[in-house]
Amino acid sequence: MEPHEQFRRRFLGAALAGVAALATAGCMGPAMGPAMQDSGWQTEYEDALSPHTQLALGVMKALKEAPERVPAASRPELARRWQALASLIEAKAPPADINGARRGVEALLDPALLTEIKEERTTRGDLMGFMMSSGVRLPKGGMASLNPDHVAAVKTVEALNKTVR
Repeated sequence: MEPHEQFRRRFLGAALAGVAALATAGCMGPAMGPAMQDSGWQTEYEDALSPHTQLALGVMKALKEAPERVPAASRPELARRWQALASLIEAKAPPADINGARRGVEALLDPALLTEIKEERTTRGDLMGFMMSSGVRLPKGGMASLNPDHVAAVKTVEALNKTVR
């Protein structure tokens, strides 16, 4: 193995470990909103995500592992509704508005898939792993200026749009 390749592998591993350690410790971690409570969604466990971010990760997982669970015919409308939800999150809209937009997304999903996503109990660690694996770039302000709830919503829009074509 070339010295350059060895250095690159070691640096990448150390960088990923450093990011994970900082995020886990809460130092300079991303600015995540509190897990909004909403009926039917579990948010009372350790490191719980907001319902809309749990839904985003679940939909992206379904698109990757079993795309037939998100019917192609509904994807353009799902993408439109997710974009509206992402805009509300970015604007820091009131929780009632965000929850209402999320329910509009949920209405287009298969009830069995929705139940499955709700039972997964995804955590901030799951979200950080997703962000790292999907190549999310850090903004100029670093991790603290990143809104992972917004990133998850935008990435869901991108995933839905990719699978429509």
